[in-house]
Amino acid sequence: MKNKFIITLLLAGTVFSSCEKFLDTKPTDSYTPANYYETADQLQVALNGIYSNMMYERMYGQVLNYNFTSTTDEMLPNRPVNGEARGVYYSSYSAGHTYISDVWRWPYLGINNANMLLENINKPTMDEKKRGYIKGQALFLRAFNYFILTTNFGEVPLILKSPGIGEVNIPAASQEQIYQQMEADLKEAEILLQDRTVTSVGYSDVVTITAVQAMLAKIYLYWAGFPLNKTEKYKDVVTYANKVINSGIHRLNPDYRQIFINLCQDKYDVREMILEWGSFGAAAGVTNKTGNDIGNFIGVTSGYRTFDPTSYNAASWVSITKKLFDSYQVDPNSTLVNKASYDIRRDWNCADYYFSTSDVKRVKAARNNIWQMSCGKFRREYCPQDSRLNGTYNINWPVIRYSDVLLMKAEALNMLPEYTTPPQEAYDAINEVRKRAYGTMYGNIVKSITVTNGGSGYSSATPPAVTISGGGGAGATAVAVVNSSGKVTGIKLENRVDFVAGSYYTSAPTITIASPASGTTATATATITNGSEYLLNPALSKTQFFQAVKDERMRELCFEASRKADLIRWGNFVDDMSAFSSYALQNDITNSSTGNNNGYLGIQGITQRHVLLPKPTYELNLNRELKQNPGY
Repeated sequence: MKNKFIITLLLAGTVFSSCEKFLDTKPTDSYTPANYYETADQLQVALNGIYSNMMYERMYGQVLNYNFTSTTDEMLPNRPVNGEARGVYYSSYSAGHTYISDVWRWPYLGINNANMLLENINKPTMDEKKRGYIKGQALFLRAFNYFILTTNFGEVPLILKSPGIGEVNIPAASQEQIYQQMEADLKEAEILLQDRTVTSVGYSDVVTITAVQAMLAKIYLYWAGFPLNKTEKYKDVVTYANKVINSGIHRLNPDYRQIFINLCQDKYDVREMILEWGSFGAAAGVTNKTGNDIGNFIGVTSGYRTFDPTSYNAASWVSITKKLFDSYQVDPNSTLVNKASYDIRRDWNCADYYFSTSDVKRVKAARNNIWQMSCGKFRREYCPQDSRLNGTYNINWPVIRYSDVLLMKAEALNMLPEYTTPPQEAYDAINEVRKRAYGTMYGNIVKSITVTNGGSGYSSATPPAVTISGGGGAGATAVAVVNSSGKVTGIKLENRVDFVAGSYYTSAPTITIASPASGTTATATATITNGSEYLLNPALSKTQFFQAVKDERMRELCFEASRKADLIRWGNFVDDMSAFSSYALQNDITNSSTGNNNGYLGIQGITQRHVLLPKPTYELNLNRELKQNPGY
C-alpha cells in the first residue's frame, strides 16, 4: 500500500485525541463524525477505510473465500467433520457460529462507513470531479457489501443512512428491494466514474468504470436466477458485459497461470483483473492488517523452515475433487499416471505435489491421488521471500476477472428467449475463454509429447533431461517419467510455450532425451495445437450450451468463491450436491488411502436450509423485527 492510515474505528464513532503528557485524560483536539469530513483528504481517508475493510480477515482475508464456500463439487475440506469449528461443513454451523456473525457484521460496518461518507460528501470545498470519484466508489462499495449480505442471508435490513443509537428494530427488506438499491447505487456510480479507468489509475484494487459495469452485469445475472428468477434481467447482463468488452480496456492474459502469480507477487494485470481487493502493497490507504489466509487453507501443502527461506506455510485443509480434475480435457494416449491434459488450467489448479521437509531441506514430492491433491491456484511459493519470513502473505483477492465477464455474457445470451439455439456471440464469448485455456490465443503451443521408444538404463530417482528445440517457438519444457525397470514411460510437459509474441510454434519441435550412463537412448515426438481444439461444438442445444457454461465456470473460476453461489442461483443446489455425493461415492472418495472421506462425510445431509446462512443469534436478539431463515 502507498498509504497505511485507515479510519474504520473513527467512522464507527471512536474519538482520537492527542495528549499534553503521559496519561493526560483531557484531549486538546479530537475527531468525531460531526467534525470530520472537512477536507478532500479526509473524504479520501474515509473511503480508504471502507476499502480496507474488504480484506480484513473476517471478510476476504479468510472467511468469505474459505469458511462457507469451500464445500462444493469442485473442492472439499479434508479435516475431520466432528469438532470442525470453522463452519466449513454444512453440519458445522448454526446461528450462533462466530463466523456467521462475521459475515453479517463486517459488511454492515462497511455499509455504515459508506453511509456516513455519503451523508457528508458535500461538506468540503473541493474539486467536483474528485468528489464524484469518491462518491462513486463509496456507492459501489455499499452495493457490494449488500451483495455479500443478500447472497448469503437473503432478506436483510436495507440501511441507507447512519442509524440513531435507538434504531435497532429494523425489518428486513425483500431481496427485490435490495437488488433495486444495488442497481441504483451502481448506475449512479457509473455516471460519476465514467472517465475513471483502470489504465488511467494504473492499478486494479480500486473501483473504476469497468468494475462498476462488470458488477452490474453480475447483479443482473444473480437477479435473473434463483430465488427471484427475473429472467428479463439477462438482457441487462449482456448490455453491461458488452460495455466492459467494448471498452477495449480489458483482455485475457495469454498465460492463465500468470494471473495468480501476479497476485502473489503484488503485480498488477489491469487487462485481466477488473477488480481485486488489495492487501499489502496495493491501493493507497488499504492496510496490511498482518496479512491474510489466501493460499493457506486453500493452497499447496508446505511448512516453513528457517533453514530454507524459500519454504512457506500452507495448511491445505481443502482438496480438489475428482469431478473438477476430470472436467479438463485429457490426452487419451497419455501414459502418465494421471493422463496429461490439453487444458493448461488443470495442472495449475490441481496441484499434483506438496512440499515435505526434512532436517536439511524442503522437498517437492508427488501427490498422484486425485481426491487428495491440493488446490493449486494460489501458490504461496511465488510470494516474495520477506512475506514467507514474516507470515503475512499479502496476496490480493480477485473480485472480477475479464474471463468472468465473458462467461456471464455467454450464459445470459443463451438464456434470452429470442434465441432458439445459442447465438454465435455466445459461442464467441465462451470460446475466447477456452482459447486461452488451451494456450492458443496468439498461436500454437506444444500439445503433447509421445514416447516412441522408452530406452533402457535410466534412473527413476534422476530422470534424464528433456530438450525441446526447433519448431519456430520457444519456452516449452518437460520432464521424463521413468519406471522401476529403467524405462522412460512418459513425458510430462511443464511449460508449453513462453506466451509472448514470437514464441509460439509453427511446426512440431524436436524432442531430445538425454542418453543413460549405460543402456539405450529413449526417443519421443511432439505435436502442436492447431488453434481449434478449444472450440465448442457449434450445434449445441440451449440446454447443452448451458451445461457447457456451467462446466467452464468451474474450470476457469474454481476456488474463487463463486461455485456455491453459482449452484444456488442456477436453482438446483440441493439436488446438484446430492448427485455429486453419489458421484463421489462411486469414484472411491471413501477409500482410506486414496480418497477424502472427511470431505464426503461433510456433504451428507444437505437440505434446502443450506441455500442461505442463518441470521446470527446476536442480531436476532438485538433486532426484534428480524426473522430467522427457514430451517434454523
